[in-house]
Amino acid sequence: MTVQIQQHNGASTDHLRCYTKLIALSVLCFAAVACTDGAGGGLGAVVSNELIDPASGATCSEGSNVRIAKNDFETVLSGQCGAVVITGSNGSVNVDHALSIRVEGTEVTVLNEKVETLEAIGSDNTFNMTEVGHATIAGDRNTLLGRNYRQVTFKGQGNSVNTDNEPQLDDQGTGNKVI
Repeated sequence: MTVQIQQHNGASTDHLRCYTKLIALSVLCFAAVACTDGAGGGLGAVVSNELIDPASGATCSEGSNVRIAKNDFETVLSGQCGAVVITGSNGSVNVDHALSIRVEGTEVTVLNEKVETLEAIGSDNTFNMTEVGHATIAGDRNTLLGRNYRQVTFKGQGNSVNTDNEPQLDDQGTGNKVI
């Protein structure tokens, strides 16, 4: 089908091309605004130095923070991570180094070489760590394994820590034990 455009009141083909380009540009601008979140970020934009639900393997660069919210995950994080927060359940994560690790989910296994702060809010998790500065365990039935836990604070119940050293212990919960 062929559409013919008639000139109206002296409008030329050049003017129509100009209007077409203007409309196309307007559509692109609208699409760009629609894809932002109002703070300058959006699809494809880097809003912060945070990895969200990384695939099976990811590298933390420059102290990237990591958030794992999905369930049934298996993730390996290499490099120097900042704060690692896990709200998902039924998964495992291997973290080289992190400033802090916080697990809010259940039935999560964490392997780690070195972390300054470990916090377990969730229950039924296993932590196999090499070196931990301060661990706060507020959930129930969590197992802490490792070589060196400097300080452990229990707030939940039925938790255990099995480490090569004798950590400074603050037991505010019930039924917790150091093996």
